[in-house]
Amino acid sequence: MRIEQKAWSPLWLEFSGLPQLLNQKIRGGAGWPLFKKIVELDCAVNHSPGLVEVSLAELALRCGLSTSVVRRGLLAMRKLKIVASFLPDHDEECALLRVCVPLSTPRTTDEIRAEHPELFGDRKHYFRYAVSSDSAHEPTDEEDDPILQEIVDLYLNTVGLKMNAFILDELRLVRTRFPIELIRRTFRRARQNDIHSLSWIVREMIRKKRGQDEIEGED
Repeated sequence: MRIEQKAWSPLWLEFSGLPQLLNQKIRGGAGWPLFKKIVELDCAVNHSPGLVEVSLAELALRCGLSTSVVRRGLLAMRKLKIVASFLPDHDEECALLRVCVPLSTPRTTDEIRAEHPELFGDRKHYFRYAVSSDSAHEPTDEEDDPILQEIVDLYLNTVGLKMNAFILDELRLVRTRFPIELIRRTFRRARQNDIHSLSWIVREMIRKKRGQDEIEGED
């Protein structure tokens, strides 16, 4: 029996107006191919919307783009609130990416259903990313999430006092991806070594978490 690895993404996104919007907002027509690859990677590893770990170098290779175009595209998607991201300093290191949920698209799912009943007429049709689910949604206000508030405090006490919406989104990704004990230990190591880099902290947590996952997978 032959096995062929396949990638897929939700069909409704192609009718949502998002391909046109992304290609208008991101120069060179790179917006939609880049976003679609992130969606494919998410669908491959997460039953419901979740985090994607991939280096910018690999993402560029799989999209047929340069790493500089990929980095600019991801920064633009972050401003558009399409994809939340933590981008490392070096292209070979892992980025953390997550499609924003609920995803804002030019056409609503109701409009798409009405325009294409032959594809989306079934009321049970699932529109991935269109609505929040328990697995995809975290509190947006750190005051409602004491763990996120602790991570914010760790960041301010270790990396620096600069805080904005983009940094907060990065810390939300950290909160989603790593257990709090690992986060505490890594921030503590950074302080002890006088390291004030979130990129270093995230790289260390990814390395430690992958090591733990490999050990658990052997059990």
